[in-house]
Amino acid sequence: MVGNSPKQAKARLSWIYPAMLVLVLADLFLIDVLPGGLSVHSLVGLVLVSAVALHLFDQRAWISRTVRRLLSRRGLHKAVRRVGVRDGSLLIAGLALIVTGLVQWSGVPAAKPWHSTATVAFLITAGVHLWGNRRRLAHRIRETGRLFRPGR
Repeated sequence: MVGNSPKQAKARLSWIYPAMLVLVLADLFLIDVLPGGLSVHSLVGLVLVSAVALHLFDQRAWISRTVRRLLSRRGLHKAVRRVGVRDGSLLIAGLALIVTGLVQWSGVPAAKPWHSTATVAFLITAGVHLWGNRRRLAHRIRETGRLFRPGR
């Protein structure tokens, strides 16, 4: 079948990485700039959640392999365990961000400091995640030759 090589499959979602970065930055800066900034922030946040879901879908093979290895008798290699802790922390921070955002969106004013703290935790863990994957990301961008459009 034409168009289903592993390289093309990887390239199909290569746009998701810079898109997530742009969404995070836009979400942070637009909240205080635009009229109705909280609504824009909420909308961009929901789009970001969708982008992260696509990213997790794209990485499902690695995730399932890692979970299988984690549950096996052999366990995980030290480096994979470290990556699992890093990515698990990002998942927890992301879930906390979503939950506190939804609680705040529902009108609970006491949720604002929790959402702010979850935001900081998410940004730190996302930065660590990006730094840990910097070579892979650079390779993928070089491989496709493009940032926002699917590969050749």
